[in-house]
Amino acid sequence: MIKPCQNCHVAFAIDDVESAFYQRISVPSPVDCPKCRLVRRLTERNSKNLFYRNCDLSGKKIVSQYSATAPFPVYDQKIWWSDDWDAMTYGVDFDFGRPFFEQFEALRNRVPQMSVFVIGDTLENSDFTNCTGYLKNCYLLGEADYDEDSYFSNRIYYCKNTFDCSTIYESELCYECIDCSGCQRLKYSQDCKNCHDSYFLKDCIACQDCIGCVNQRQKQYMIFNKQYSKEEYLAMKADLNLESSSGLENLRKKCEAFFKSQPMRDLHEEQNQNSLGDHLYNSKNSSWCFDSRDLEDCKYCTRLIGPVKDCMDYTSWGSKAELVYQCTSSGDGAYNLKFCSTCTTNNSNMEYCFSCTGCDEVFGCVGLKRKKFCIFNKQYSEEEYRVLKAKIISQMTASGKYGQFFPKNLSPHAYNDTLAMDLFPLSKEEVLAAGYKWRDVEDAVKSDANLSCSDCNKSYKLIPQEIDFYAQNGIPHPQNCPLCRHKARQKKRNQIDLAQRNCDKCSKQIMSTVDPNQTEKIFCKDCYLAEVY
Repeated sequence: MIKPCQNCHVAFAIDDVESAFYQRISVPSPVDCPKCRLVRRLTERNSKNLFYRNCDLSGKKIVSQYSATAPFPVYDQKIWWSDDWDAMTYGVDFDFGRPFFEQFEALRNRVPQMSVFVIGDTLENSDFTNCTGYLKNCYLLGEADYDEDSYFSNRIYYCKNTFDCSTIYESELCYECIDCSGCQRLKYSQDCKNCHDSYFLKDCIACQDCIGCVNQRQKQYMIFNKQYSKEEYLAMKADLNLESSSGLENLRKKCEAFFKSQPMRDLHEEQNQNSLGDHLYNSKNSSWCFDSRDLEDCKYCTRLIGPVKDCMDYTSWGSKAELVYQCTSSGDGAYNLKFCSTCTTNNSNMEYCFSCTGCDEVFGCVGLKRKKFCIFNKQYSEEEYRVLKAKIISQMTASGKYGQFFPKNLSPHAYNDTLAMDLFPLSKEEVLAAGYKWRDVEDAVKSDANLSCSDCNKSYKLIPQEIDFYAQNGIPHPQNCPLCRHKARQKKRNQIDLAQRNCDKCSKQIMSTVDPNQTEKIFCKDCYLAEVY
């Protein structure tokens, strides 16, 4: 089936597998294309922009993912999780004379929201983080778990003493690294595994004491893919003057030019069966999935940690999730969730819910904890619940709204504060034209600044922990602010989309996330492996 996207008007296909899934969970087929559906879900998640505001219950100054202009009350996350308030007191009857989303927005704007989306009791000296858990001595991390002494990073897991990194796992003493795992003392590198004591590596595995190398395996004392003795390597490394900003910038430019001359993999993926996606690992029967692992029978899923099974259009989180559709920032024991956002542990059989936890059989609810058979935060008997739910769905279906995610105006964040800006950056004019919100006011958390960013000209400061880290690891102080450093890392990652092209060696037809306008040589998996081994 081919349909025009009601949002961007580009035609998109719905195959037999998707149609069977929609029938299985009793929802109509989507009216937006996969990309527009993804962008909308991404605007539900602000993981890196924090604000000062007052808790609307205690009056205490707090750090929040929502600014003071948010349309709903915001409680300190410790209070939100406590028994000091009850979301059921905001319950209302459904009014069949008004549209569902209009009523849901009114309810959402009355119910208090948690200041930051964290597992609060697991954070030690890590208040300035969001979408996090199990941290110690961390600052300005987003979407991160099980880290220690780490700063200014996003999507890092089981890491220690790590600064300015994105999407890295089980690594230590790394700086400005992207999509790396099992690395130590690695700097300015991307798509590396088990590498250490090196600078500017790309797509390398088990390399040490290397500089400016790409597509290398188990190598040592190499510079620009050329082998040297230990003595030659150390002398050439000293000549590069890597502890100075000028030395690093000169090397960076040479590396960028050299990397473009070398072949690249079509996709970064391993141990997959009948699957298609980039940075997709240990998955089966999963397609158009990105930045995820341990998926089975999934499609259009992004930024998930498994096990995740039988899910579609699902973004952020995962962890023992099954039968989830058109949901974001919801996971950990999730089962049969549809059109939900920011819902935490052990939810099941929910639709159109926001910020709920431990609930079963609830519809159109906000902020509930451990409730069952509720609609619009009001309690019903099981029979009453099922009759009313069916009647509401019938009304939504008649108006063409059932089966769609929350409309754009219900996004709790400005577009430029969310993950959408990372993956699909737009100008203010483009954002507003698309119907999303934009934040102009500079009300994000600030500290006493003494430096000016070379990219955006805004002021920033170095905190004591990073000054010590730079000194101990021979790293010159950065010339731009943390947000601009974050943006630069995101630009280095491939697009969250697949494009058809031909292998530049064997001409076989392949799919790749590399921008078709880029000039690098892209090899299929077989040709790439033959090249590097």
